[in-house]
Amino acid sequence: EPKNHCHMAFPVDSFRKMPGQQSELAFSLQKIKDLGYKLTPQRIEILETIIGSEIPLSVQEIHAAIKEKHPHVSLDTIYRNLSTLTEAGLVGQINLQSRESARFEFQGKHHHHHAICLSCKQSFCLDHCDVSGAFKEQMDREHFKPVTHIFEVYGYCEDCQKKMASSD
Repeated sequence: EPKNHCHMAFPVDSFRKMPGQQSELAFSLQKIKDLGYKLTPQRIEILETIIGSEIPLSVQEIHAAIKEKHPHVSLDTIYRNLSTLTEAGLVGQINLQSRESARFEFQGKHHHHHAICLSCKQSFCLDHCDVSGAFKEQMDREHFKPVTHIFEVYGYCEDCQKKMASSD
């Protein structure tokens, strides 16, 4: 059984209503408005879907959920909105070694990264994000303004290490 909302295996088809979902949605909608973006019905629905999910979702899973209320929404619209929501810092992208297998989760006020097992795809959160002063100094030197960053660690979980050791 997962220890927290971020310790999971992919893929799982599981949605839930979180106790703080309404406040997270309100926070997100306000942030979108503050950044000057429009609150389109599709954008709101994408946020509600991601906030209401127990696990990170693929673009295809988000698209399938949105099509129930918005049957004519295109996959391209989902991608564009996810890009906007990621840039706004509301949605985090987990790449799982390729953009095609990327999953998206609500970041909101909780910025974090992931460690992902290369064998079983089990994942857990890395709650500490230490972007060093040297990193920030280099961004300044290059006159580069970062919007967000992703840090993923790939390796093997304890169970998969045991399976690999026993097969040798």
